[in-house]
This record gives sequence, structure tokens and C-alpha cells, in this order.
Amino acid sequence: MKLLYIPFIAFYLLSACQRDNKKPILSTNKTIKSPKIKMEVNKITELPWEVKLNDTTELLELKKNLKVNPGNIKSDAIIEVLNLKYPQIKLEWIGQKGNRAFVKILNATYLTQQMGSTGPQAYFAESTYSLTEVPGINAVSFDFIEGDHASPQTYTRESFRDFN
Repeated sequence: MKLLYIPFIAFYLLSACQRDNKKPILSTNKTIKSPKIKMEVNKITELPWEVKLNDTTELLELKKNLKVNPGNIKSDAIIEVLNLKYPQIKLEWIGQKGNRAFVKILNATYLTQQMGSTGPQAYFAESTYSLTEVPGINAVSFDFIEGDHASPQTYTRESFRDFN
């Protein structure tokens, strides 16, 4: 007679284990909050100055990027954007002394050997103009191993007067 109760007990236990789809799996009285993500309001995603090829004259020109607010530009943000735009050229911020910024390119092979002679000039122009947009910086000293198409030197905006 006891064997007769086993199927009923098994059926009862299995029916008690059914999950209600309307209720969450974890039911707690605490509200789960998503973590707050701190947005960097002044973060730039583009360079303040860009080199463009003029289709009519076929010359390189420096153009101010009106999408970038020049009011709160920081040097580290410009370095970050340059490294995103030119992933083969990793620019490293060394520091600032007076009105001069010091940067270093650890592996300049792409810059000095593979971009021709116009590519490095465009890179230096964009980098210099963008970094001199930071208040207090008027010159940028690039340090790297010299190659066929570029050598380390200090640039100012005056260095690129032939661009426009």
C-alpha cells in the first residue's frame, strides 16, 4: 500500500517545482541599480586641425575642424586621437617645458620609411597645429630615430606656412 503513495508524492514534488514565468528568477526586495558611467564631457574624438588635399590645386591644406571646441582641449586627448588616427605611429607625451611640448615616437619606421615624403609632413602639420591649440604650447619637439623621409626636430605653426 505504501508503494501506491510514491507516484503521488513524486507528482506533487514535481508540480511544486514549476517556475512562474512572470516572476523574476532572483526575487529580492533590493532594487538593482546599474553602475553610473562617468562621461567625459570635454573628450575630443577628432583633431582640431586636419590636413586635406585640395582637389583643385592638388596641394595639402590645413583646415580647422569646426566640430572640435577649442576651449577645453588637453594635450593627452590630442595624443590619444592622433594615435587612433595613425595607429602605426604611436606618439607618446613626454612633457612640456615653457611653451614647448615634447613628444616621442618609439617606432618611427612607418613615418620615416613608408609614408613617402608628403605623409610625414602632413602628420607633423596636423600634430603641431593640433597640439599648439592647447593653451601655453607654441612649439612641438618630435623625438624619434631619423629615417629617409623624416628627421626629429621642433615645429611651430610657422613651419607649415607653405600648406595654405
